[in-house]
Amino acid sequence: MVAEVIASSTREFVAEVYAGVEVPAFGCWVEVETESGAVHYGIVSHAETGALEPGRQAAALGPDYDRERLRREMPQLLALVRTVVRAQVLAYWDGRSRDAVGRPVVRQTLPPRPAELHDRVRLCADDAVALLGAPFDVLRTLARHPDPAVPADDLLAAALGALYRAHGRGEAGATALLEAGRALARLLDDDHERLHSILRRVE
Repeated sequence: MVAEVIASSTREFVAEVYAGVEVPAFGCWVEVETESGAVHYGIVSHAETGALEPGRQAAALGPDYDRERLRREMPQLLALVRTVVRAQVLAYWDGRSRDAVGRPVVRQTLPPRPAELHDRVRLCADDAVALLGAPFDVLRTLARHPDPAVPADDLLAAALGALYRAHGRGEAGATALLEAGRALARLLDDDHERLHSILRRVE
């Protein structure tokens, strides 16, 4: 577990990252399992670190304080800081439906209900991310209804990169990326310049 939901809607959730845990990267897939057993899948679109107290602004300590000295001499300051991430919800599994080989049937659409406050957030395993490929409705949502506070093309590139890595980066990953690129080209109305710009950012 990496974080805990502190605000939630059917479209997105905000989660506070646990102390000592690496902050989920921009564009990585996370999941929340609800009390009913349903699982919501979201892509991290924003991360922010600030003071624990609302409205309080952190102040610079000066060039002599590196992270190690800060931990050693002023650990109480680190206890007053928190990091939150925002994830755009793009798919869900009802916790029951499975295909003929036993894989979860993931619906690439918004869940009927939001996650509950204090539900736990974890990083998606590669096999879960792989299920978020074809028919690539998640790309349609990101391209047509992006988080207004985030550059849409950067998030699309991150989503493509996650799909590529989930398939192992090799031939299977290249095939998945090619299929996703074709789907994205149709969504972008064959705007090849924009598509190439997105693909160049895929890692």
